[in-house]
Amino acid sequence: MQVCHMTQHGKYVTMVTVLALLVVGGAFLMTSYWRGRGARGVRQVTGSVWVWRDPKGGDLLTPVVAAVEQIPERQFDPSQSPYIITKEEDRSETTYTHFNSSFNTHLLKSTYIARSAGSTKDKLIATYDPAGYVEGMLKTDFSLCEYSQCRMTRDVEAADAVIFMVARLTRILYKNKDGITKVKETPLPKFRRRPEQVWVMRTDEAPSRFSWFSSMDRPGLREMFNWTMTHKLDSDIINAYGYLVPRDVLPVKDYDQIFKGKTRSAAWFVSHCPVRSNRKGYITRMMNRTDVDVFGMCGDHKCGTAPKGSGIWQLRKKADKEECMPMLTQHYKYYLAFENSLCQEYVTEKFFKLFNDADVIPVVRGGSNYKLYFPPKSYIDASDFSTPEALADFLEDLGRDKGRYIQYLQAKDRYRSVKDFPEWQCKLCKKLHKNYEGAKITKANAYKWWTDNSCHDDVVDSTHFM
Repeated sequence: MQVCHMTQHGKYVTMVTVLALLVVGGAFLMTSYWRGRGARGVRQVTGSVWVWRDPKGGDLLTPVVAAVEQIPERQFDPSQSPYIITKEEDRSETTYTHFNSSFNTHLLKSTYIARSAGSTKDKLIATYDPAGYVEGMLKTDFSLCEYSQCRMTRDVEAADAVIFMVARLTRILYKNKDGITKVKETPLPKFRRRPEQVWVMRTDEAPSRFSWFSSMDRPGLREMFNWTMTHKLDSDIINAYGYLVPRDVLPVKDYDQIFKGKTRSAAWFVSHCPVRSNRKGYITRMMNRTDVDVFGMCGDHKCGTAPKGSGIWQLRKKADKEECMPMLTQHYKYYLAFENSLCQEYVTEKFFKLFNDADVIPVVRGGSNYKLYFPPKSYIDASDFSTPEALADFLEDLGRDKGRYIQYLQAKDRYRSVKDFPEWQCKLCKKLHKNYEGAKITKANAYKWWTDNSCHDDVVDSTHFM
């Protein structure tokens, strides 16, 4: 009986001991869990734990804790993505030729259309440009467009359409009496507008790129635009930075050899240092945990000989193709495709160009819903991580795992990228011929449409971002 009692007591003590160990062990694991948000280590059970941001929550700033290896993949439907087109839809190289120069204009000189040209079947297009910043647009050529019956003109009153480059509306620079350069607002249009004349709001920039966009927010302008021409998907004329096209067959590559040749972690090419998204500050923190080589105006590394400045876009493109992309493919595991602004649907060529045989994994940081629009495992999204250090740790972890790293490269190689087509002038000319009659104001307040709930980066003084 005594033995039986002692046995039951022993069981009781054992159960209490086990429970105590579980509590202590659980506390230890929870402590390790939270300390692990950014700690280095191997993956799976003993691995680091990063903070994942829930894509279903809608708010990228709300953290949800989960191990990286346990992040559930959202069902991705390529047919529902506006950035993915079929090979049958890809007419980027067969229906027109890309134009050259910084404003996508043809190198051949065009004949300006004067007001005395009289009646013509051509649609006349002008720019509202008091400061003369977009003078080069007057050379725009339409001869390669599907609808080519359009011409540029200096005469805004005679024009069928007037383009407002809204990022430039406040960019009139002048020197005050003390010799200090100042910025003043472009005056409101005072020319006679015919009732049927179409006003087009156009920009290639993100809504928060410059505070100069506030110049749109004036009576007599914000409610006067018939059409919008931007990267936003609800624009009347969408100017995307690119599209992805699925490949029929995965390219034949020696992925083992590609991985073996990688000696550096991440590369970042940049020409503008202080920007809204504070990407430089973010990357500086990453550098505490992984190597990031910075090329261009904000770093010590160089690639190619193209200088910074207007009109050298083609030179930088040539350097990209002949020197920079081969160098990235050979030495780097990742390319930081960080946008200058964190705005909806603002995905630039930084991302798209990496799908054309550049054997690096894109690491994106922007305001777009990448998971909704782009194939999983073809990129790494910074918004999945609580801190820059956490992202850097994940890159280090992935970069040591050949099998997982190659899976990302193969997922990306299932697609190729093409530039937006047709060119902006072809889209506008076609719309003028097909939808010109009775063109209505499509946005009651173009400024609010452009800026409200579009970005989540800080707005600061525009003089820092000229």
